[in-house]
Amino acid sequence: MSESSTPNVRGPWDAVVVGHGFAGLTAAKAHLEGAAKEGRTARVAVFERAPFEQRGGSTRWTTAVLSLTPEQELIPFWGERVRETAGQLANEAYIDAFYRLVPETLEWLRGSGISFDNYHGMWSVHGGGASVVEAFPDQIRAAGGEIFYDTTALGLVRGDEGRIVGIDVRDATGATVRVDTQAVILASGGFEGNPEWLTRYIPEAYKLRTVSPGTRNNRGDGIRIAMEAGADTAGQFDGAHVEPCDPRSDDIEPLVGAYWWGILVNQQGDRFMDEAADVQMIHFDTVGNTILRTQGNLAYAIVSDPQSKFIVPIPSVRQTDIDPVVADSIEELAEKLGIDPGRLRRTVDDFNAATPDQAGFDPTALLDGLGTTGIVPPKSNFATPLTQGPFRAWPVSGQICFTYGGLRVDGDTHVLDVFGRPIPGLYAAGEIAGIFYEQYPAGTSGLRSMTFGRWAGLTSSREMASTAVTA
Repeated sequence: MSESSTPNVRGPWDAVVVGHGFAGLTAAKAHLEGAAKEGRTARVAVFERAPFEQRGGSTRWTTAVLSLTPEQELIPFWGERVRETAGQLANEAYIDAFYRLVPETLEWLRGSGISFDNYHGMWSVHGGGASVVEAFPDQIRAAGGEIFYDTTALGLVRGDEGRIVGIDVRDATGATVRVDTQAVILASGGFEGNPEWLTRYIPEAYKLRTVSPGTRNNRGDGIRIAMEAGADTAGQFDGAHVEPCDPRSDDIEPLVGAYWWGILVNQQGDRFMDEAADVQMIHFDTVGNTILRTQGNLAYAIVSDPQSKFIVPIPSVRQTDIDPVVADSIEELAEKLGIDPGRLRRTVDDFNAATPDQAGFDPTALLDGLGTTGIVPPKSNFATPLTQGPFRAWPVSGQICFTYGGLRVDGDTHVLDVFGRPIPGLYAAGEIAGIFYEQYPAGTSGLRSMTFGRWAGLTSSREMASTAVTA
């Protein structure tokens, strides 16, 4: 299906949005609405590098968990952890804007037909990201916008005074086209789908699979063209959100979380990290990265039979669809995994000897404080012995969600140059905005993409009110 036959991709446009996920779709819709409130008819184009059938990048596949308080505000933990891990590089204006804008963004989304689920205190978008990918394009077109698929951003055009005046693209026919526009909103994600870029920054990146097919379309186009136009960067370029997944599965985001109640061992049969050092929805990022960076991207999560009953899928989080490897003894399990049986037996015995009295064990707690003693590495929480078969194991490899490195922005989504000055007419929202260092506080990627996508649309509309292109 082609959406790019009419009108002419060249424009002129009031604004061009690069990207068709949470950030891009909310930006286009909000820009059109902002112009309408000012009494203007805006012309907005959305450019998506993927064909229609693959539209939406990672957004189309995500369950869109939202880390919100019961009052539906952004959890305090997010800002605390971002400040802690970023240190002096923390973007305070962005953090403050996120907290301020989340409530009104959720209300706006509801008014746009998007609803939310709450399962035991965990919020998510009803229908996941696909619900936005399906609903918003029609709303954008109804408001006067256009969407062009198979259209890749090649470069930004700056005028004599430094303002963005156009963008070069490769259209659906393969032709290079210069597009006239007064503003560009970059919402094209990170570079997690670009093997060459990944290899520059992340050791053994060739071993990484993406968590979804759509993620492979995020190739860093927006970051590259902005840098070529003078934009500054931010975020940890050799960092990424990497999830512990089942390498046997072809499913979307086949998470493995069994280590939380059991142990993780490497291919030699040794434990190599604290399996429960932090709350699970934060620590799983550390687990995925550690397995990738230190263990050749393969480890095994092992539990005994009593612990198995705690491994239950949460509806808003995808779990692996592949059954575990099962054995009646640790030695038999080791043979099935290709691990030296004696070495795995010693690992399990040492771990069992270090586990405390289990009187305080609470598998439903965020953290229960029940840790090991006298063993390295420790297990800080949920340390229970593996003594009763059958034993179960899942292979675990890191799969990439998104990269941390991106563009430097302010709290109003302006892209900043290396001197900290906004590049006139250039905005960025979503994962392309570099914010994270060392760690990603989970459940906020979709939320920040929608929040700052909307804000980029409103900000760009407001700032060009006096120079809008007349249809």
